[in-house]
Amino acid sequence: MTDTTLLVTVDSLRTDHVQYMPETLAFLDDTHDAAFATSTATPGSFPAIIGGEYPAGNGLESEASVAHEFDAPSVGITTNHLLSQEYGYAAGFDSFTSPKGGGESLKDKGAILLERGSLPYKVASWGYNRYQQLRSYVEETEKSFRPAADVVDQFLREVDGREEWFGWLHFMEPHHPYDPDGANVDRATAQRVTRRVLSDRGSAEDEALVRDLYRQEIAELDAALEPLWNAIPDETRVVFCGDHGELLGEDGLWGHPGEMRPELLNVPFGTRNAPDAGEVVSLIDVPTVLTGSEHRKGTFDRDTAFAAYGDRKAAMTADHIATADGTYRLDDGEPVDDPGLERELERFDPAYVVKEEALQEDLEDLGYA
Repeated sequence: MTDTTLLVTVDSLRTDHVQYMPETLAFLDDTHDAAFATSTATPGSFPAIIGGEYPAGNGLESEASVAHEFDAPSVGITTNHLLSQEYGYAAGFDSFTSPKGGGESLKDKGAILLERGSLPYKVASWGYNRYQQLRSYVEETEKSFRPAADVVDQFLREVDGREEWFGWLHFMEPHHPYDPDGANVDRATAQRVTRRVLSDRGSAEDEALVRDLYRQEIAELDAALEPLWNAIPDETRVVFCGDHGELLGEDGLWGHPGEMRPELLNVPFGTRNAPDAGEVVSLIDVPTVLTGSEHRKGTFDRDTAFAAYGDRKAAMTADHIATADGTYRLDDGEPVDDPGLERELERFDPAYVVKEEALQEDLEDLGYA
């Protein structure tokens, strides 16, 4: 195992938008087009990314954390409160920083009670968004999440002078509400427009602005990561990936609401100084790639990746995706016959994915406080 190993995860990053990260692409020496999330929501993705396990609905099992596999000092910094000590993600790390709470906000408490699409959900969504909009008029608006540059600065301080370490950095850019520093509207306006669009109340002009804000978030993240890429040792083993994608108006859908769609399940995945992960990669393989040996459910020799959200499930190969709605080509969405993949989907049991837990990330349009 190499002396320095780094995992960088990005929330809500679409595969087709990594083109807006030229510095990161130049740093990575391998990328994988056929990489897939295990869920369309953070609680369903990170037990795989950090533990090599499909989610059981109660966060990360302590003993599963890949951080235990490293003898070197380990540093974890996350910017999503669902990736906090409360959910088990501090396990195995010598130093761990995450937002306070981890399920105690108004939005989170409501998430476990409301079914997506129900009348109470819509009323709560409207009310919370209205509250956030009114609040933004009277209070100075801060960035929605801890800025990437702060995370990079802290990490580089913590590993400064060390010859060996394992690091995990999770960035919330470009998670909504999209509010990049370089936008041509002020931050409060950017947040209000994003929430309006995600609540299905935006105009065509609003939607165009939101797509542009999303792209700017990604470009600004890339700029913030450049000092990290320049500072770490050349031989560092690096895995870079998204936890799930994002919908930007396809079929009128925004955010990551749980549909088994390629825009949400096909995720960015790149490496540097890492072993070959094979043609098809699941996020459950991340600990395997980080350590160089198979960890839990991970493998180097995968033909099929699986995902679940509540009672919905999907099976993916490099070319096809099978869901309850049918089997389609990944590149153009055209229907295909793939009996083998459909049998794999039939055998896949997503019962371990607890829908209520995933709903914490499902109520995206409520925004994170």
